[in-house]
Amino acid sequence: MSAAAGRVILVVEDEAIIRMMLMDALEEAGFVTVEAGHADAAIARLATRPDIAAVVTDLRMPGAMDGLGLAQWMRSHAAQVPIIITSGLDRLPDGADLNPCILRVVTKPYDPVEVAGWVAELFDPAAVPAALPP
Repeated sequence: MSAAAGRVILVVEDEAIIRMMLMDALEEAGFVTVEAGHADAAIARLATRPDIAAVVTDLRMPGAMDGLGLAQWMRSHAAQVPIIITSGLDRLPDGADLNPCILRVVTKPYDPVEVAGWVAELFDPAAVPAALPP
């Protein structure tokens, strides 16, 4: 059984097309996905879905908090859940690297299949989805 099988990944992205492409890649890699269009919705999902194993979130989103705010909330309320942040910026704001929940930052544009591979590596460093080239 692969590291992905049955693991639930929360995808937090305000752009629906990007969110759907990433969810498709994660599902093809064997993950189960849950979606949120902003951080407030992500917090609601995290509160009702204790089976969420990882979060992939955009940095810049509309609403009360952005992806870093979500990561900060998770540090206090869901510290066991690893986070991958996606960003159109070439570097995160100062202090972001102090949050141990953030395990990877991915610069946009990205290949959703590569992101699925990095999510798989969170659970098993040797695991790479079959869709990824060797």
